[in-house]
Amino acid sequence: MKRVIACWQWFAGLFKPLRVSNPVTVHSTTKRELWLSYEIESGPTPDQRAENYTRHCRLEGLPPELRRYLLSTLDIIPMMAIIQASPIFYQQYLSDRKFLLCSSLETTLGSAVVDAFFTHFFVTQASLGSVSTDIFSANCRSFQAENIMKQKLTEFVKSYSEITFQRCLPHTLTAKLTEDEAISMARFYVRYVRPLIDYFGWWMLENLAEEAGEDISINRPGITLSRTEMLRLTRAIYRLQILGQVNAANRLVSGHPEDYVEVVLDTFEPWEAEELFSFYQFAHAHYYMIFNDIRWDLHPDNPSFADQTRPPTPSGAFDMDNPMDFDNLLEGTTLRGLRLLHTVLFRLKDHSHLVSIMQEHITRSYIPLNAYEGYFGWTDQELRRRRNPSDRDRMQKAKVQFLFRGDAEPDGPPLAWIRIWKNTYSNLYGRYIPDEMRRWGFVFWDAATLESTRGMEVLERQWRKCWKGEDPRESLSY
Repeated sequence: MKRVIACWQWFAGLFKPLRVSNPVTVHSTTKRELWLSYEIESGPTPDQRAENYTRHCRLEGLPPELRRYLLSTLDIIPMMAIIQASPIFYQQYLSDRKFLLCSSLETTLGSAVVDAFFTHFFVTQASLGSVSTDIFSANCRSFQAENIMKQKLTEFVKSYSEITFQRCLPHTLTAKLTEDEAISMARFYVRYVRPLIDYFGWWMLENLAEEAGEDISINRPGITLSRTEMLRLTRAIYRLQILGQVNAANRLVSGHPEDYVEVVLDTFEPWEAEELFSFYQFAHAHYYMIFNDIRWDLHPDNPSFADQTRPPTPSGAFDMDNPMDFDNLLEGTTLRGLRLLHTVLFRLKDHSHLVSIMQEHITRSYIPLNAYEGYFGWTDQELRRRRNPSDRDRMQKAKVQFLFRGDAEPDGPPLAWIRIWKNTYSNLYGRYIPDEMRRWGFVFWDAATLESTRGMEVLERQWRKCWKGEDPRESLSY
């Protein structure tokens, strides 16, 4: 058995994860919709590799039960690469596709499987117990329909918060999903999430290199992300999708829809809130550049709208000269989710295509998420502490000791977080953290990465510059 496992590990090692380099080049040069983020290491062709492994290990001759087990132990993309290279393993995959996809997703995602699972229910309009998300696309004009909407949205957000706190699903994916749903979850990860992991990781490492004064060429060999770094990136990306979905749903109800968003955000540990905010600001910065690029194309005074009467504002036009409207449109569009972000990063053909895509997807939002107001701002955090202090706030006030537990525990705090708060608990995030620290993703990197990239030096310099040696927790009101 040990020989079989050793041979399997050798064979699976032929299909290595694509290291973080320049994902723009990577993703713009391939047209395969699936498995965008992995490539077979240079050298022998896939057929030659399959021939070599067959000759030396005879893995294709193993009993079906053992082949099934071996496939179930792999991450999703290496598994798909192997079944593409081996007809025998491909047939094995087809014979038990639901189980293998679910097992592989659980292996790939770790505790982020919770976020992927809940994303799935908004995307596919499936149901979670009594929570049926098909009401999110229903006609909510009637008072009764709106009340149903509120109830279902409340139940959904409550379920997500409770299960996120537990860090695991109360059931396996195999027990909950149909085969089509498993395919849908796998496809969403490979088409949208994984390419964004590559791009976002590269973007932050380039920013870190700039801050550290290092000359890192985008054509250099990439940096391989650890499993823990992958999980941190993965959950941040899924959580922005969930935040956008909740925001889209609660726009259809009256009252204070920001309460639903706050419940979701309050679920996360403070360093996880920083993960999410880092990815939000990454997407926000890209849309900011796009808005400025297309500002005149969508301006009501553009001659392309001359055939429409005024008022109202011509269909497809947006007045971005008004700062408040600009900010609302920018936030709403940032929260449109991963499909749109993937399109504008990887799928654009030309400027006209960009204008057309943005005309279709620009959306307003009135729940501020920037570092100056709203959930991530000083005022909102202070009001929450006074109105409804949490256990995290009490731990912060008591200066509870909070040590780095190592990077082998991906749900624990990263070293950079522990370092800035001097081994005591902090529930501060957003405005209390310099934006430039989020640009290089201080909460995503393992201790080894911080060491090899001089990230710790950058962290300490930027933190001192922001707070001048003071501790922002000392000036808080409770």
